[in-house]
Amino acid sequence: MKLYNKILFLTIMQLAAILLFGIYQIQSLYLTQKTAFDQKNLIQSDMIQKRFEEKLESLQKTAQILINSQEVITGIISNDTDMLYNWSKLFLSSSIDKIHFIDLDGTIISRGELEFRFADDVSKRFYVQQALQNDTFLGIDLVDGEECLVYAKRVKQYGQKPIGIISVALIIDDALLASMVQGTTMSIAYHSEHQTLSTTKEQKLTNASSLHVMLQAGSIKEASFNIGLTSAEELSALKEARTNFFVGIGFALIILVLALHFTLLKHLREYKALAQVLIDFYEDRLDIKEVIATIKQVTKERTTPEVKKIAEALFNMSQKVADTQNALELLSSTDQLTNLSNRRKLEECLEQKLKESERGSFFSIVMIDIDRFKTINDTYGHEIGDHVLVHTARLMRESIRTSDILGRWGGEEFLLILPQTSLEGALVMAEQMRSTIYHFTFEHYPQRVTMSLGVSTHHVGDTPNSILRRADNALYRAKNSGRNRVEHED
Repeated sequence: MKLYNKILFLTIMQLAAILLFGIYQIQSLYLTQKTAFDQKNLIQSDMIQKRFEEKLESLQKTAQILINSQEVITGIISNDTDMLYNWSKLFLSSSIDKIHFIDLDGTIISRGELEFRFADDVSKRFYVQQALQNDTFLGIDLVDGEECLVYAKRVKQYGQKPIGIISVALIIDDALLASMVQGTTMSIAYHSEHQTLSTTKEQKLTNASSLHVMLQAGSIKEASFNIGLTSAEELSALKEARTNFFVGIGFALIILVLALHFTLLKHLREYKALAQVLIDFYEDRLDIKEVIATIKQVTKERTTPEVKKIAEALFNMSQKVADTQNALELLSSTDQLTNLSNRRKLEECLEQKLKESERGSFFSIVMIDIDRFKTINDTYGHEIGDHVLVHTARLMRESIRTSDILGRWGGEEFLLILPQTSLEGALVMAEQMRSTIYHFTFEHYPQRVTMSLGVSTHHVGDTPNSILRRADNALYRAKNSGRNRVEHED
């Protein structure tokens, strides 16, 4: 038995006869009041949650109505600012503050809230980029310098050809928060790296919990909505029973129990917290990153020197374990010669892109082979061959986009995955890459290096083998047609 438990057990045994009746009375009243109190708070929390979800649904419904309008589509195609403004201003309300129509270059065509302000470049905004890449964005981002709930969706002509973006936004301000808690005894707070808003002047909400809504963070980091009580409500019946109980048994007994309790907790709880972290890690309730974060928090909060030293040692040990895990993960997915993704990583990425294609995205791939590489090795040696591989990989990596995935498929073969890229776009990319390598002068290899490239694009129902087979076939055609060329699937 733990020392803490032994001392408390011996003390409580002596006080049990006196405390038994009072504990029973207080517990009964407490459970009754607590149940009613929790039920009320739960109902109010659900009400606030529902209101928040309704506001998000309003953003999405408004955007969908406008997208479905043929006049809006015509207005976007023709850049008809006046017509788009007249349409969008009809939908501005207490739930909609901003409606923007944006072309594919990220330029605002029209603002529903400001008739004569347009032509702004918002291509760098996170919600615009996400809508262009992933079709939709629902989350928190800056719109015209104001933090907003934003729903952005790509507009397509006839449901297929992208022609622009519509974004519908609701400003996150005191009025929004007040509308969400209207008619309740709850408070709500919003916190981000730019601002903190709250419907109460209290610095901290009691029994606070987060709204359960999945939102993309956008350029706003650590944004969150929390709801809770403005202040702890008193349970009057329980308070009265507690007062009578304390008067009955005397202040001496209370001081004794509290003194024992807090004295023991002060010396034992800090060690217990660290021990619990290790137990949770051992039993797989925490991963190594969570262990590091928890121990780091302990080193900040705990002031006992002994505990701080133990926490620092555990932190350093955990950091080494995490570094080792990261290094092993990188090693297992990287080609050691070229520092590109290896075949295992490429296969994982290809599987992921096929899964994403089921939700409407598309992609193309390019199979790349260095021409006559065996001759390079046989004539100049493997060291020069490695030199050609390394610099070819570097040149290709420098010529692609950050979203593209390039890796070494094996030997002198490489695979390039191009997200959100059509066959035509992939052919342009492949030709640019072929030309770059062809015109590059290698330091230790006097000959021109050429490549053959085979391009294929995603089809409905594709498997990894089927799309790779089409790219391979195109590559073979490039080889058989004289090399140093780009071919695409039939």
